[in-house]
Amino acid sequence: MAYAVTHVIIAIVLIDLYRDYIARKKFSTWYVLIGGIAGLLPDIDFPVQIIVRAITGTDVIIHRTYTHSMIYVGIFLLFALIFHLWKNKTFRLFKKKISTKDIALFFVIVAAGWFIHLALDCTFSGEDSLTWIPGTPLGFCTNRFSEELTMGIDAIILVLWLFHEQWKHKIKDYI
Repeated sequence: MAYAVTHVIIAIVLIDLYRDYIARKKFSTWYVLIGGIAGLLPDIDFPVQIIVRAITGTDVIIHRTYTHSMIYVGIFLLFALIFHLWKNKTFRLFKKKISTKDIALFFVIVAAGWFIHLALDCTFSGEDSLTWIPGTPLGFCTNRFSEELTMGIDAIILVLWLFHEQWKHKIKDYI
């Protein structure tokens, strides 16, 4: 199973690489951070599971039953489409104007982070964690990697990304 740090780092790296090399219009690094946080969101069921176990005193398993579903990716993309089609509107949020395009981009980034989480769990987990409807596994997720690789992949990705950031953005200039 991919660890929490792996979910965040890989989501950040992939979204940042998309931003640097593919996106026609560059978006703020805040969206990259949001994508990293969204890469961890499907595991919100872990603390919920702990709380339910503490309250009920039973050994209930909630992890990967509701939040590890592709339906949420679809819902976020649907919201993105709705806000994208709702052109030339702005809203006030915390004394700041936000356009519908910014809101649409937010939902696309959250969907990307959520999808990356599900893809990582599907790739690095021995259990079938990818579902369309919560609780109905698709049946093709397998663990093809060793535990040692799973434990170290976040470190490998982080070091490679730092080299990329230094090469592309000269991050040592900010130290």
